[in-house]
Amino acid sequence: MVAEAANTTVSILRGVSYDEYGDLQDDMAAVTPGIPAVLVETTQSVFDPATQTPRTVRAATCRVPAWTGVLNTDQIRDDLTGSTYSIEDVTRPPTITSSPVGGPVDIVLTLRRITAAGV
Repeated sequence: MVAEAANTTVSILRGVSYDEYGDLQDDMAAVTPGIPAVLVETTQSVFDPATQTPRTVRAATCRVPAWTGVLNTDQIRDDLTGSTYSIEDVTRPPTITSSPVGGPVDIVLTLRRITAAGV
């Protein structure tokens, strides 16, 4: 369960609006603020053979409670750091039993940061 291991709170951002030219744009209003979450960023150094240079690959994973109703078209904002992430994948891990002991299984999100570090 996320509540016991949470290292931050996140807000789910969702929505679109129209700009002054009538074009659709992301509005991203916080539809569900203050959700307890486990957010982990990792880095891995890899060698790019095409350019002969080392690269740093960053990945982020987030676990949120099953009741959040998050969609893969939403964005996640870390309330602690202010960083915003796009959601690449939403996964609900399988359970061993048909009715999980202790409540529903947490949702695992694969994220990509869309704001610069330190912003």
